Amino acid sequence: MTPTLVRQQRSRTGTVPRADLRARARDWSEIQERMLVPLYEAVYGRLDVGPATRLLGLGCGSGLALLMAASRGAAVTGVDTCADRLDLARERLLPEERQQQAPAGARIVHGGPGDAARADASAYTLVTAFEPIGCRVGDA
Repeated sequence: MTPTLVRQQRSRTGTVPRADLRARARDWSEIQERMLVPLYEAVYGRLDVGPATRLLGLGCGSGLALLMAASRGAAVTGVDTCADRLDLARERLLPEERQQQAPAGARIVHGGPGDAARADASAYTLVTAFEPIGCRVGDA
């Protein structure tokens, strides 16, 4: 039996087209990510996220969940291994043109959870992982 799902379309020359990861990250953040807003609101409401919260977002992606926590007054730190998604998170949380409107205490870190730790800062009171962690790329 022939599989009906095609994982990657081939071009006319027979080569697999190169994916633009930056465009994919932006598409996700602008089109799909908003469907997670009710989840983020429910979690933050149940956990009473507010000004007393120091939040570490593992796999923070393009930063929508961090932005929502920061809007509740939390000091947020986001960590991710994808530089393209972190660029989008920086645009949301640390806008250069409007530095005075940036949430106080917002940090974006490229790398893993250990890279987000700071010896001079108090401990995080909440750690979130809205994305699967510990999986390889392509795992479903």
